Amino acid sequence: MSKYRNIPLGDFLGCVPYERVPEPIFKFLAPPEPPLNSSGVARLAPYGLRKVEASLLRNGFERKDVVVAHPDYIQNFIDSDTKVVGVYAMDPLGLGPVSMTFTVGKRYRSYDEVIFQRLIDKINLIRKRMGYKFKLVVGGPGAWQLDLMRKKMDELEIDHVVVGEIEHVARDLFESFMRNDAERVLRITDFPSVDQIPTIVGGSIQGIVEVMRGCGRGCAFCMPNLRVARYIPVEKIIKEIAVNVAYGEHNAWLHSEDIFLYKLEDRKNFIPNREAVLELFRRVMSVKGVKNCHPTHSSIAPVAADPEMIEEASKILRAGPDNWIGIQPGLETGSGELLKRHMPNKLKPFSPDEWGDVAVAATVIFNQNYWFPAYTLIVGLPGETEDDCWETVRLLDRLEKEVPARVGKEKVHFITAPLSFVPLAALKNETFFNIDEEMTHARFCVIYRSWRIIVREIYRSLHSLTNQPLPIKLMIDLIGMIGGKLILKKIEKYGKSHGYSIDKCLLCK
Repeated sequence: MSKYRNIPLGDFLGCVPYERVPEPIFKFLAPPEPPLNSSGVARLAPYGLRKVEASLLRNGFERKDVVVAHPDYIQNFIDSDTKVVGVYAMDPLGLGPVSMTFTVGKRYRSYDEVIFQRLIDKINLIRKRMGYKFKLVVGGPGAWQLDLMRKKMDELEIDHVVVGEIEHVARDLFESFMRNDAERVLRITDFPSVDQIPTIVGGSIQGIVEVMRGCGRGCAFCMPNLRVARYIPVEKIIKEIAVNVAYGEHNAWLHSEDIFLYKLEDRKNFIPNREAVLELFRRVMSVKGVKNCHPTHSSIAPVAADPEMIEEASKILRAGPDNWIGIQPGLETGSGELLKRHMPNKLKPFSPDEWGDVAVAATVIFNQNYWFPAYTLIVGLPGETEDDCWETVRLLDRLEKEVPARVGKEKVHFITAPLSFVPLAALKNETFFNIDEEMTHARFCVIYRSWRIIVREIYRSLHSLTNQPLPIKLMIDLIGMIGGKLILKKIEKYGKSHGYSIDKCLLCK
């Protein structure tokens, strides 16, 4: 329920270890958004929860019977008439890739996990004290974690877990909960059509709206690739942005798995539909009250394939020195072999041998047009070898040296975030990357070089990119700089204790 003070990539702070980051610091960085009114109705809520709300209201439930409550005020909405309490969770047990990395393979607990369990405990306490009979249901993108760890469901006294998209079956699901004849875990394997996906009726956190579901590239490790690709019509997108503006959100975040696949027509080479992408941006920026627009995710091959698209998009989005466009592309690995094995379509229209050149070219194009890419890397992909990891280290080296040389050091902004492999999608039968047992010198160097880039960027740009009053901004600067330096020292200490050479990480030999 927080916007993390609009810190760039601050939304990932929920993944930091509870035992290592003092709670007063976390609370300072992650103040919850205030409710809409004194009773505690949520002003803003996770986008997926808004879709559930809209689905119930569109399919026969009355407004008086459905409420999205701020979690700090949930006790105001539970009484003897309550039939279902639904909790939306993205990372309830801290098993997501970012949490698994930050908590060193669950050696610690993430704040996501701690706060989720506090909320569930609070709901259960109300249920026990008052003798209420409502059903406690958990859904959302992280519901698979509770399906995976059924004992945790029992410990937390969760009645039902729902995995999958539910807009087309929301009414039936909730009625089955109320009749007490629903299965413990419900996996919804079919998908709503675009027409069955309702328009939100309340504000979403960060002003997020969805422009497409699914992807189509078919990367084996990626959960969204299990979804059918569907494009949300521009008119529906505009209506949702208007809803967010009405609730005070003037920045539009366009969510997709890859913004440059919007209304894709070329499914052989994945050349983007430039006009559709640019028209989407034009329409969004024309909405009254919208100040800025940022897409959430992309791939890099379309950027290298169509640099003019980025140039035109930058003009539409009014990108510039004071308005960098944030984007989160998947870099994943520098290894052509791993790319061919697990994500062959990610490179199209290029070949695996060109991946390093594509990554450098895309980063140059992004930076020349004032886009800030926050790249993700995956450590521990199935079949990964030392040579694969050294290829990734060499790619990081190229990004650090070639991009500034071509763009100009003062204009370069990018980070590379190393994430632990989590078995999902087509790789769900594999095992989690085990940091304690599977760390190698090359994997360590991928992590070290990545964090070195992140810390450099904290020092270089955190102050200018954080939109907060000066005293708060200075406090964020201080926490970021001290925290970044401590993390890097911790990684170096770990490497030295395991006999890994920092110099070799830097020389890439």
